[in-house]
Amino acid sequence: MPSQYIMVTPGSEVFEHYDQKRDCYEQLTNFMNLPTHGKICALYGLRRTGKTVMMEQCIAELPEEEKQKSAYLLCLNGCDMLEVRRVMEPLYAKGTRNFFIDEITAVTDFQKYGNVLSDYFSAKGAKVIIAGTDSLGIMLAEADILYDRIQMIHTSHVPYAEFSRVLGGKTLDDYIEYGGTLTKEPYKTLQSSSEYLNTAIVGNILHSLEKSEDARRYGAALTELYDHDELLSVLNKMINKFSYFVTVQAVNKYFKSAPLYSTIHNIREPSYISKINVEEANQRTKDILGIKNQEEMDTSLSKQHIAELKDYLQGLDLFIKIPSYTSLKKGERVQDLEIFLQPGMLYAHATALMQSLADNSMWMDSCGIDDRNAFLFRADRFVKGILLENIILAETYRSFSQNNPKRYYVSQLSTTLKENNQHVEADMILVDIQKNESYLFEVKYSNQIVEEQTKHLRNEHFTQYVDENFGKVTGRFVLYTGESNCMNEIPYLNAEKYLNRLSQFSKPPYPKLEKLFSPEKVVQTKQPKKSSHKKPLL
Repeated sequence: MPSQYIMVTPGSEVFEHYDQKRDCYEQLTNFMNLPTHGKICALYGLRRTGKTVMMEQCIAELPEEEKQKSAYLLCLNGCDMLEVRRVMEPLYAKGTRNFFIDEITAVTDFQKYGNVLSDYFSAKGAKVIIAGTDSLGIMLAEADILYDRIQMIHTSHVPYAEFSRVLGGKTLDDYIEYGGTLTKEPYKTLQSSSEYLNTAIVGNILHSLEKSEDARRYGAALTELYDHDELLSVLNKMINKFSYFVTVQAVNKYFKSAPLYSTIHNIREPSYISKINVEEANQRTKDILGIKNQEEMDTSLSKQHIAELKDYLQGLDLFIKIPSYTSLKKGERVQDLEIFLQPGMLYAHATALMQSLADNSMWMDSCGIDDRNAFLFRADRFVKGILLENIILAETYRSFSQNNPKRYYVSQLSTTLKENNQHVEADMILVDIQKNESYLFEVKYSNQIVEEQTKHLRNEHFTQYVDENFGKVTGRFVLYTGESNCMNEIPYLNAEKYLNRLSQFSKPPYPKLEKLFSPEKVVQTKQPKKSSHKKPLL
């Protein structure tokens, strides 16, 4: 009798829908081709990151004989592990040896009895691949009932090079505006971004905790926030601030719109700032994002609330912590950098704010349309500049430090020089610890070469400081949106080409580091323009 909770499709009837494959697809094929020793394989990650497609691609590429031994199972709400076993056993008896089980987290007691898949079916030689929308549920099962019985393939993080390749030549601007999933739809508008946040992230966390036998142990603080209908508000606060300052004080004690706050404190023209009704802008942003002030909340936010939420967001591959030092050689460490890995969601938040700022009531009567448009244009570019810095820093860190932390160090660098009390900084520093070499970077959302963009990189006291505390400065670069140019003292490298090359350093065999900095195309340009302004425009 067919199951009302599980839809079964024979492997011979499953077809590949997409030609391009995720970078992690190779891990799935390795699982299919190598001995599994009783383990199952889990594709886990956020919605719209290619889990089901990878299953379909894998089935489609199987030899015809193996395809006949395969079945795709789609679990529906209301299903339990007894039903899963009831469906799988007759299939196994008839010769099915490859089970692709989608939406496994819809199974009510998967976290309690999921080991049936490994201890019964995989132990008898079957290949079992699972995937689920509530990826946190799979993580909790891996830490408990499926401990040492599962191979995890994480699909959530989609770096730029993979985003562009899989979606067919998408640009860096596309990635800034929509990056995070394999479609732009979740982040096309604030409404769609909020819906995705609520279902793919908030729902992911809460559904997983609800199905856990010991939810209080795994997420007591988060459960409390959810019970008071405040989890979405806190998540929105954190996401709105991730690029700028993620602190307990910022989340707990007050609210400022991070894009607005950063923009008006970094854009050069004070005349623009004086014409904006900042208080009204902040209130509108809170209303748009559904954010509550502390006094409006029933739950008193604590460090535990924030810590738990960050742990789960990190587990879901939504943000990373990057260790940061003022002196790597002396071990002088400062607060970790925290970067949210969904640029499209951040940009959707910022765009909503920009749209609210376009309203006539937000500006003083004396402000003309030209001033307003100029401000909004600069604000948009400033937000994109911040996101570009985050993208480059996060992907460089993941390619080098995360893969080989004993060899490489990647972070931002900001310090005050003792010689002259001058503040200096680099948007990114990459250190080859083994070779005692450092590389300094500025990141600019600009296709223009302006001398002032490199002032910190040209500071001799700064380079001496880096020599002494990190490693000899071997290279200084500007990553920007224009064509690569190495005609000057400090080379300018195209950011898209840099990110595409960076993907080559994510897995062995690793190319030589110098390849990352060698421009594919060098253009002849005039000497950089000298700016009369105190700060660069872009």
